[in-house]
Amino acid sequence: MTGQDLLDRMELLNQEFQLQAGEADTTRGLLAINVAIDYFEGLAAAKKGILGGSTGQLTTSASTETTTFPSGVLRIDRLHLLTGNAGSPKRELTRVHRTGGHVMNSFWPHNLLESTSTGEPRGYWTNGTNIYWAPLPDGTYYIRYYGFSSHATMVAATTFAYPDIVALPIAAMAVKLLKTGIDDDTESLDSIAAITFKPVLDTLSNFNRDGAKPFEYTQVHNT
Repeated sequence: MTGQDLLDRMELLNQEFQLQAGEADTTRGLLAINVAIDYFEGLAAAKKGILGGSTGQLTTSASTETTTFPSGVLRIDRLHLLTGNAGSPKRELTRVHRTGGHVMNSFWPHNLLESTSTGEPRGYWTNGTNIYWAPLPDGTYYIRYYGFSSHATMVAATTFAYPDIVALPIAAMAVKLLKTGIDDDTESLDSIAAITFKPVLDTLSNFNRDGAKPFEYTQVHNT
């Protein structure tokens, strides 16, 4: 399935549109499709385990606390330390849930991740902009991420990355967007904003789905 197949579905839903190659509505139709895909991705990224087939590699640097959060990734499901560049998984990294908790004086048991102040990453904390490593890396390490990434911008010839069953709701929303024109009642815009802001906020607050938050222990009792 391609972008043109999505345009064809839009014509099926509203036969007044002209969405074939070179026709009047094609450019706006593709824009509406891409906006509808953004909306769908907001919904999908907020759900753990849905369409989580994206993988990629991150690299640490010696004495550098952070690595930039991977571009286009909407949800991280897991991080694995690799044996080397393009290597195989060596160890799963532990997600630290407390803000800034990658620092070694954080609550037990996170302060037991590593007995030294620098070394091979064993834990991480992220705010969606940077990934903070624990402990501070003492060299170059390679980490694989698993998760959900955004779709490339669709044109007529682009292959649709999602299952065929997703095509109809995307086409339906794209038709609705095109029918919201100049001088229309603003209630339609209010409706679109209302239904889209929730998944956007859910996605922005759930970009890291790597496990549930564990109990936090502040003391260890030894009898």
